[in-house]
Amino acid sequence: MQTQYRFGGPITTSLKKIIVFTSVVYIIQLFGNIVAPGLIEYTFGIHHIGFIHEFKLWQPVTYMFLHGNFFHIFFNMFALWMFGCDLEELFGSKNFMRFYLYSGIGAGIGIAFMNYYIYATNGYNPVTIGASGAIYAILLAYGMIWPDREVLLYFIFPIKMKYLVLLFGGIEFFGTIASAQGLGGNVSHIGHLGGFITGFILLKTRFWLRQKTSFNPFASITRNYRLAKHKKRIDDRIKAKEIIDTLLDKITHYGYNSLTPEEKQKLEWARRHYYPDNNDIIH
Repeated sequence: MQTQYRFGGPITTSLKKIIVFTSVVYIIQLFGNIVAPGLIEYTFGIHHIGFIHEFKLWQPVTYMFLHGNFFHIFFNMFALWMFGCDLEELFGSKNFMRFYLYSGIGAGIGIAFMNYYIYATNGYNPVTIGASGAIYAILLAYGMIWPDREVLLYFIFPIKMKYLVLLFGGIEFFGTIASAQGLGGNVSHIGHLGGFITGFILLKTRFWLRQKTSFNPFASITRNYRLAKHKKRIDDRIKAKEIIDTLLDKITHYGYNSLTPEEKQKLEWARRHYYPDNNDIIH
């Protein structure tokens, strides 16, 4: 049997909105930096001085729509497309949008407080931008829901999602430790790990699920039970109709007393189970 590798899918509603909006913001960012270099990033990116000291509470939302260069936004949106399509179909568009935004916000708040802990004493104020925190939450969700699906790491190496998540989680964990020691470089390992943690919390609490979807196991089980019960009623009605037709034909020719006790029991069962279809409505 040949292994099938998952690779993206049709662009769904919320996915399209996120990609388009992020791309438009990136274009505005490019033109804004021509007029006032760095102003947009400092105002709308996430940094501990702005969020904690200056109370710029919008930063955990706005930072995820800014990007450093073309490749930064391209690979983030590419990863979102690869793993987000199936998740949106599973969660529903509104739930997927909430999961994406809440993940990015949680990662952004984590960035601000971790950087405050690391850099508050030396006056360094790193500004973080990009959707990577939310993307890592999407990656985690995909790996938790479909752990045995295989993808091509760097388009070359086949790997199951559960191992990919563990690999990236380990990298970001040790990268965060290095960042705490001032060795993190320009990559926000704190934001990536924050996305993992926030995504995990969201998946476990599920408070963001505000509409019924197939992702809710209890709703799925309940509906399957109703469907099975409905099918049994239909099958019983068909069987009852056959019994009634057969025994009525015998009664017409030979009378009711010609029925055996077993046939009388069958006729009574058929009478109780034969009723109109319009009583059976599945919600």
